[in-house]
Amino acid sequence: MKYQIVPLREQPHHLSTVAGWIHRQWWSKTDTPVEAIEQWLRTHLGENGFPATFIAVEDDEVLGSVSLHESEAENRPAYRPYLGAVFVKPDARGHGLSTALVRAVEARANELGHATIYLNAADATAGLYQKLGWEIVERGYGPKLLNIMRRLLPGPHHQAVG
Repeated sequence: MKYQIVPLREQPHHLSTVAGWIHRQWWSKTDTPVEAIEQWLRTHLGENGFPATFIAVEDDEVLGSVSLHESEAENRPAYRPYLGAVFVKPDARGHGLSTALVRAVEARANELGHATIYLNAADATAGLYQKLGWEIVERGYGPKLLNIMRRLLPGPHHQAVG
């Protein structure tokens, strides 16, 4: 599988596909319409790169996506920015796309000068992120009892201790 990870703003014609995935995966049992997800994703098309969505594409077929945005824990203001909505099409799984997508968001957050990035994960998916260097900082968050996880990012914003 030969894919590229690119910002959605470089291939905005995939926006409705990504919105459909996000809606079906996380919002379909709510009152939030897919149009609201499309509107949210349009805010990720700006030139400044934040918020941002990255997509995995192969031969102009979108295979997966991930977003970097302000927060998914509004009542935890210190937990910013957030990685969210990691999705890989079922027939594209098992080729490292989720890892590549997560790493793309980590790199972008690092470029923006963030020392730490956060995400919410169910118990079933927390292990994937732990293998990528993420750690649980809070368990049982919100009505879905999610784990809030963080990843310390390399870069000049970290100073050696000791």
